[in-house]
Amino acid sequence: MNIVFAESDRTGSNELKRQYKDNLSLLKILEDVPDNDNKFAEAIESHGTVILGAIPTNSNKKIFNRKFGLIEQGDNPRIFLNKYSGIQTNLKILDRSANGIGSMSIGSNDSIIRRLPLFENIDGSLVPSLSLEILRVAIGASTYQIKSSNASGETAFGEQTGINHIKLGNLIIPTNQDGSIWIHYPKDPIKTIPVSKVLNSEFTKEYFEGKILIVGTSAPGLYDLRSTPLENNIPGVSIIANLTDQILSGQFLKRPDWIFGLELITGLLLALLVTFFIQYLGPIGGLTVFIAGNSISALGSYYIFNIYGFLVDPISPLAICLICYLVVTFFNFLFTELERNKVRSAFSQYLSPLMVEKLAKSSASLKLGGERKNMTFLFSDIRGFTSISEKFKNNPEGLTDLINRLLTVLSNEILNKQGTIDKYMGDCIMAFWNAPTEDSDHKEKSIDAAFAMSKALEKLNQELNRTNDEKLSIGIGINTGECIVGNMGSEKRFDYTVLGDSVNLASRLEGQSSHYGMQIILGNETIQGLSKAKYSLFELDLITVKGKTEPVSIFTVFDSNNSNLIEKDFINDHQDFIDNYRAQNWEKAKEHIDKYRFAKPEFTLYYSLFLERIDDLSKQNLPSDWSGVFIAETK
Repeated sequence: MNIVFAESDRTGSNELKRQYKDNLSLLKILEDVPDNDNKFAEAIESHGTVILGAIPTNSNKKIFNRKFGLIEQGDNPRIFLNKYSGIQTNLKILDRSANGIGSMSIGSNDSIIRRLPLFENIDGSLVPSLSLEILRVAIGASTYQIKSSNASGETAFGEQTGINHIKLGNLIIPTNQDGSIWIHYPKDPIKTIPVSKVLNSEFTKEYFEGKILIVGTSAPGLYDLRSTPLENNIPGVSIIANLTDQILSGQFLKRPDWIFGLELITGLLLALLVTFFIQYLGPIGGLTVFIAGNSISALGSYYIFNIYGFLVDPISPLAICLICYLVVTFFNFLFTELERNKVRSAFSQYLSPLMVEKLAKSSASLKLGGERKNMTFLFSDIRGFTSISEKFKNNPEGLTDLINRLLTVLSNEILNKQGTIDKYMGDCIMAFWNAPTEDSDHKEKSIDAAFAMSKALEKLNQELNRTNDEKLSIGIGINTGECIVGNMGSEKRFDYTVLGDSVNLASRLEGQSSHYGMQIILGNETIQGLSKAKYSLFELDLITVKGKTEPVSIFTVFDSNNSNLIEKDFINDHQDFIDNYRAQNWEKAKEHIDKYRFAKPEFTLYYSLFLERIDDLSKQNLPSDWSGVFIAETK
């Protein structure tokens, strides 16, 4: 009976006598009416093989009277079993009549019933499950034998590893360490018969002979519907029947202690393989091994389950492997990012940081070819580098240190103005703006960089305590125009650089800076659109640079906020000087030179140059349409 009969029958004569004790006529009638509970107890006793159920509880302190013998071997099994303080049993008259009483507990399982306990610890007393009691009575056994760790023939090395198995007659039942047993649910359910068909005599008495009949409930309102790995809402009595049939047939699911070790080793081996393949084939290779390895592990556990009845958990190796994969992939990603940052930092010493970022985002830029763009170019060179080198002929390390310090401060100012340093050519710097990223202010930024380079050079001279004669000075040439910018070179080695006539002109302008006595010389395209409020622009000459046939106008520039040359009269007078020079008005041009040659120190060398040039030109028979073009003989 998978039912607990804990209360008296409300319609029985004994219960009616208590309710109507003052009704003498009814009491007299009830004297001859047998009580239902007594009749049930008599039926149980006369049958001889009836087992009743009981429910372990922590709120009921009823004592359990066992009807079996018990032999305990090894460690005390009570320390491994589920513990309860009491048990809800049946009416005493029913318990005395029954041949056995078993626990109907499902233990401390989760919502899905995968295993059931075979024994419970009820306040120190060992109570067998209903299935065990059914089988004990069915096979005519009287005694249970519980074998725990450290029993004779059991190797536990002194450790309390739990219950090993339970013996009942000729039945040997392997258990988990807590005395529970895994249920092997069959594909075909245990046969069930509605009680109505039994009461209607649809089944004969002989049909039930030699069979174990378990009576239970299946109505949802009685709260005995359970879930199994195969089905939902299964009556609890069906689970008890499955367990009973499983024990009787000897078809046990086994999970020996060594299976945990097997799962652990499998997980570690897969983790090592995944780690190895990640290192050599990357995350995709590791993921392939992860999927393949765990698929084999899952299929293997399924095969072992079906053929040998061993419960091998494929989730444990999967979890170990997954954790390993995530950890290794994370650290690989972390180290790759750290290494990428190192490479990015290192290549930023060679390429523009913007170009490095562009390459880091997409390798599509790593191919030969370029694009046409309007850009601004800056060339800077140290003046008098030969004489400086001569002073360091016995100290090349000192020369190297000096040049490195100078190039560092100048380069920093270019980078601060978002310029891209193309290359260093000895003591020369080549830089450009408006590539690899778009910059609409590329002209202004190149000029601002030139101003900043001049200030940085002054500060460096102060730090080096160099006298006026020893001060380091630079010439800067800036030009704007179309060019091709991109990766130039060979398939094996290329640079991100620029090509075009406007680039060459910028280099030639830098070479003319010392000749004209100006630190900065600009090409005509560069001055177009510049703010006259911010920049003071002066035309210097119309020249044909070496290697070119077309003349170009050249200019110099000063910062309007930090220059004493911004007087409007001087700016206008200087332009008049240029016009008179080209119109061959030598006397007026000389008057201008005499007025400003020493008054404006920045133009002293420039006006001295033109004074010599005028003296020479005035002796020549120049045509009336002479344009004033000067042909440069040097770079």
